[in-house]
Amino acid sequence: MADSPEMLPVAFWLVPAQPWRSLLAELIAALGAAHQGPVFEPHITVEVSHARGVASLEGLLDRVAASFEPMTLTAAETAHSDAHFKTLFIEFDDPRPLALQQRLRDELGHDEGYVLRAHLSLLYRGGLARDARERLVEANRFEGERIGFDSLVVVRPSSPGGDLSDIEAIDTSLRKALGSGRPLRG
Repeated sequence: MADSPEMLPVAFWLVPAQPWRSLLAELIAALGAAHQGPVFEPHITVEVSHARGVASLEGLLDRVAASFEPMTLTAAETAHSDAHFKTLFIEFDDPRPLALQQRLRDELGHDEGYVLRAHLSLLYRGGLARDARERLVEANRFEGERIGFDSLVVVRPSSPGGDLSDIEAIDTSLRKALGSGRPLRG
């Protein structure tokens, strides 16, 4: 179909409420500066997929955000891996992010197989030595903390033909408050 909008890569983030949003953003910035990692907004990636055009994403975001209330998730352990996007992260064991993912898939009309293991990354820095990661885990424990999440964000490449792999070249301007569908300012 020559007239159909191009399928664009998208991700959907569940973003913490204040004061956690600011506290975690400061920690992410400090860890990034200390370990040559990028700065990024604190989030749980709920879904990674493709969608047709911005207009369809706005309607989808309105419907999905309005159907979920803000949620408080209890942090499990802080963990680490050698993977770039999971160098240091907080794990969560709660069914609500999975329900949100399913609702997004229903609205998108497809499932591209993203496996959600709910976590909030604190550092993107693949290749960091294991002993350094273990020290970071010890210094950044959040187990048992109750972290509120109040908004859903659509993540898109900043430029046409781009992808989502460069965290510093993404557009996160399309966002809604959970429970109301109200637009939020980044």
